[in-house]
Amino acid sequence: MPRRDLTARSSPPLSPARGLLQAILVGSVVGLGMALYLVQEHWRAHAGLTSFCNINDIFNCDKVATSRYAVFLGVPVAVWGVFGYVAIGTLAAWGLSRRRLGAGWPRGLIFAFTCFAVASSLVLASISKLIIQAWCLVCMGSWLTSAVLLVLAWRATRPVGPAAALRADLAALRARPALWAGLGALALVLVAGTVAAYPHYWEQRRTPATHVPVAAGPDGGMAALEPVEIVEYSDYECPFCARANEQAHQVLAGRPDVRVVRRQFPLDKSCNQLLTKQVHPTACALARAGICAEAQGRISEMDDALFRNQQDEVPVEVLAQRIGLDMARFRACLTAPETESRLAADIAAGIRLNLQATPTWVIDGVNYTGLLPADKLPPPRSAQPAPRAAK
Repeated sequence: MPRRDLTARSSPPLSPARGLLQAILVGSVVGLGMALYLVQEHWRAHAGLTSFCNINDIFNCDKVATSRYAVFLGVPVAVWGVFGYVAIGTLAAWGLSRRRLGAGWPRGLIFAFTCFAVASSLVLASISKLIIQAWCLVCMGSWLTSAVLLVLAWRATRPVGPAAALRADLAALRARPALWAGLGALALVLVAGTVAAYPHYWEQRRTPATHVPVAAGPDGGMAALEPVEIVEYSDYECPFCARANEQAHQVLAGRPDVRVVRRQFPLDKSCNQLLTKQVHPTACALARAGICAEAQGRISEMDDALFRNQQDEVPVEVLAQRIGLDMARFRACLTAPETESRLAADIAAGIRLNLQATPTWVIDGVNYTGLLPADKLPPPRSAQPAPRAAK
C-alpha cells in the first residue's frame, strides 16, 4: 500500500511579506499600548503623581512629561503617537485582508509612516538629551518600537524597494478618487478635531487648581455675609498647579462670598515625609516663601509670581522685592521656627486627608484634584437687606 504524502495536505507556507505585515501589526499594537500609557502618564505627572520611572535626574519620565516639549499644537505628543500607531496598524491589517488594493498594498505607505515615526523619535530623543536633559524609559521603548517597525516595513517592500512600493500605493489611491478624498477628509477631521477639542478636554480632566484668596466686597448697605471657605493644597513647582492659577482667578471672579484658604503641600521629600522619591526638589523652599508672603498679606501676588517663575527661574528674593514685601521681615521669616511649624502643619493636614496629587481642593469635606470644580462651589449668595431695628 503506497504511503500517503502528508505534506500534500499541509497549509502552504506563509509568504515572507504576509509574515512581515503580521509582525508590523503586532508591533503597532505594542507601540499603541506604550503611547496610551504615556497619555495617562502625562496626566499623572501634571497632577503631581510620580511614575515608576521617576528614578533620578537622568531617568525621569515625570520631568519629560511636564516639559513644554511634551505638547505639540496644544496636544500631548503621546496622543499623536496613538494616532501614528493606529494608522500603521490599520494599514497592516488592510494589507492582510482580501480587500487590499493590490498585491503589494500598502507596504509603501507603511514604510512612509514608519519613516516619519522614526524621524519624530530622533527629534524627541535630541530634545530629551540636549534640552530637557532627562530620559523617559517608556518613550525610549516607543522609539525603539518605531525603529523595529521601520526595518520590518523596509523588508516588506522587497524586492521592488520602498520608493517603487510607495509609488504603487499612491497610484492605487489616485485610481480611486473617492477613497483618496475620504481618507484625506477623515485624517483632516481627526487632526483638526483633536487640536480644537483636546485642550478643552484637558482642562476638564486635569485642570489645575491654585489658591486665589478673594476679599469680601463691601456690603453696600446690605448685611455682611460670612464667606464660604474652601481649602486648597498646592505645590509651587507643580506645572499643573501653575496652569490652575489663571483658571482659579477666572472661576472666582465676582465671587466675594468664597474665600480660599491656602495650604502648602510641596512634593519635596526634604520636608514632606509622605514622599519616598524626589519630585520637586525646591518646592519646600518655595512653600516657605509663600508662607512668608502670606504673613505680609501678599500671598495672592506671591502665588502668581511663583507659578509664573517656573519658566523664568528668577531668585525668590527678586520676586519678593517685585511684589513689595518688607525684605528684612521676609528674610527673617524664611528661617523662622514659626514658618517651619506652619509648613509642617499644612503637610500633616494634607496627609491626614489622604491627598493623592496637587492641586487638591477641599470643599465641604470632599477632596477634588485638578481644576477648581466650579460646579461644586455653593451657588452665589445674594445678600439680604439688614433687618431694621425695632422701634
